[in-house]
This record gives sequence, structure tokens and C-alpha cells, in this order.
Amino acid sequence: MIRINATRYFFWLLSCWACITPLSGFANIDDFQDRYFAEVDGSTWALHIDSSHTFQHRVTAKLQMGNTRERYLLIGSIRGNRITGSYQKPIGISRSSEELRFELRRLDKNQVELSLSNALGENFSKITMSADNHKNPIDTAILGTWYSVAEPGASASNPYLGEEWAIRFGANGELCESLYLVDTRTQKNHQDPCSQPASQRWKAVDGKIYTAAGEDWQLHFNYRLMGGRLVVSYPSGKRRVANLAE
Repeated sequence: MIRINATRYFFWLLSCWACITPLSGFANIDDFQDRYFAEVDGSTWALHIDSSHTFQHRVTAKLQMGNTRERYLLIGSIRGNRITGSYQKPIGISRSSEELRFELRRLDKNQVELSLSNALGENFSKITMSADNHKNPIDTAILGTWYSVAEPGASASNPYLGEEWAIRFGANGELCESLYLVDTRTQKNHQDPCSQPASQRWKAVDGKIYTAAGEDWQLHFNYRLMGGRLVVSYPSGKRRVANLAE
């Protein structure tokens, strides 16, 4: 009886291994580069394949469509030289129930073809993108001036005063930031964060903002966009939430 059970167990393991092996063979993510770029209608599209969130045959990527605020999360499976799946705007931004499909086909070592379509197979676009792991695109979704909501209690002598934070990300790579007190009882009178001469250079890399006044880049804060709001977390642990100026 023991021999029979052991034999059955052996063949059961063998059958399971036969089922698992093909799946692991699909996920050769190393054949793809981390970043791809393309010029589309005069603007730069950027695709970032997030290898840190790739598990077995499941792949996650982020797509930013040029100078618009169109940002999409792509989730799919890899088989050979193709990644296929669905894409949507991040949770908190998208309210559409339409199923959007994508296919990413590797053409060679440095190029891929990205196809975007709906559930009926109607193509929205098909573009060729080229790899460039040294290029960090400006995150155009955060360009502009952002203001936090001032909450009362910033001053012990005046309970109506609140602290307002303002920051501007310029397309020319310039960053202005200011912090000031406002009367929370009155209509908001936002201040221009670039009214002071001091400014820094900035760049966005994988959800992090780096700044530099000279040659050395330093991490300023981590950021993400949630429901149209900018949420930042400083290395110290401090957190701010801001809205884009109208």
C-alpha cells in the first residue's frame, strides 16, 4: 500500500509540474526593456514596464500619453514576444466601465509595437516605441501649480490661521515651492510660489521627485495622483495633499 501511494504521489507531482512549467516559460520579461518612448502627434508617449510588480506570467506597466493628463495602468500576460491584456486609468480617476485592450509586441531588442483597442477589437492607435533606459520623461500629469487646503490651527495666537503649501512644476524643469499662513475664514487668495526668486530644477523618476540647486540631485518627496489630487510623502514622514490650480 505504501509503494502504491508513493507512486501515485510521484505521478501527481509530475502532472502538476507539467501544468506549471509552460506558465513560467511565458514570462520572459528580460526580453523587454524597462522604458519605451515614441513621438505621437508632436508629444512624447512613455511606457514603463514595472518589473518589480511582475509575477510569473503577470505583467504590470504604466503608460503616459504625452502632454495630456492621460495616464493608464496596463495589466496583462506575456507569451513569447507579446504582452496582451487590459488597460485603464488608475483607481479613483476612471469611471468608465468600457473594456480597453492592449497588445505589446516585441519587434527587436530595442523596439516594440503598442496596439490599443476596445473590447470589439477596434484599434485606437498602433505605434512603434523605442527603448531608452537612460531617459526619464517629465511627468506631464503634474505640470502646473498645486495648492493644499489650509486647515485652521496653524497658530496658537490665531486659531483661524492655516498653513497653505504651494508648488509649481514647470515644463522647463524649474520648480518653485512656498509655505505661508492664510486666514481660513476668508476667500482663498492663493500666492504665486514663483514670486520669490529662489527656484530649483526638478525631475520625476518612478513616482519620486528629485530636486537640485547645483549638480547633486536629492530626493524631495514621493508622489502619486489620486482622484485628481497630488499626494506627496516626504522622507521625514510628513504628508501633503494638494489640488491643481484652476
